[in-house]
Amino acid sequence: MNPAAAGGRVGRQWPRLHRRLRSIGFDPPFVFTEAPGHATQLAAEAVRLGESLVVVAGGDGTICETLQGLHDAGGATLGILPLGTGNDAARSLGLPLRLELAANAIAKGRTRRVDVIRAGDRLVLNAIGVGLLGAINVNAASIKVVRGIAAYLGAAAGTLFRYRCPEITLTNGSFTFKGAMTILAIHNGVTTGGGFRLTPAAVPDDGQLDACLVEATRVATRLARLVAGVRGTLAKKPGSHEIRFTRLELGTGVTLPCHFDGNPSHIEPPGMTFEVLPAAQVVISAES
Repeated sequence: MNPAAAGGRVGRQWPRLHRRLRSIGFDPPFVFTEAPGHATQLAAEAVRLGESLVVVAGGDGTICETLQGLHDAGGATLGILPLGTGNDAARSLGLPLRLELAANAIAKGRTRRVDVIRAGDRLVLNAIGVGLLGAINVNAASIKVVRGIAAYLGAAAGTLFRYRCPEITLTNGSFTFKGAMTILAIHNGVTTGGGFRLTPAAVPDDGQLDACLVEATRVATRLARLVAGVRGTLAKKPGSHEIRFTRLELGTGVTLPCHFDGNPSHIEPPGMTFEVLPAAQVVISAES
């Protein structure tokens, strides 16, 4: 359980949330994460101790860290109690966002296999955002006064005018791009940022990944592009490209801001390779 999730609200509200879980008979042992990256360590330790199911109570970033730990230690089923800011991983997997319903789904134990994104040596369950998306995410992480899309739109207001579009190269064999880029969204699921539908055709268990590339845009048009992202029409705008792939090569001569399921990071030169790991993770699925 990540007490820092949702801007610290999860930690403050955990006694009440825990009572709600116990009231429906859901009371497994739990442990708090203490710092970024700690969930990876805890998940790996759980697998090595013989646990076959590890549940995350937190947001997309904590889920991503846990996924890494599960794979590092040999694997286990992943359950999700969505308590974060965006909860896009749960949304993309079709899981209930209400706490009691999510707990009931875990208790039922119905599972499915889903794909995983490999980004260099990191694993990601739902979404990677590069460029403007990464810069917005860094700001959103520091202002989590509100949840969901509102948090990201608030962060975007302070980022849109300062962002400078970097030169990149991008290829998957059949598609090649060389030029300045505003947004590169690499997804296994449909949404990011609490509901931005940047890859509306994405399916988390089809053995492929989806990307949306937006070429360099003028400052005056960037807000309209974000609105199109909410509506699921960003890829239809001029200068946008939909890409479906199993392996994608990104080249850059400069450091690019990015996020891995909401965890702020950077991509350093000369770039990064993204590829799909088909059916690589067993997850608790919604009740039938």
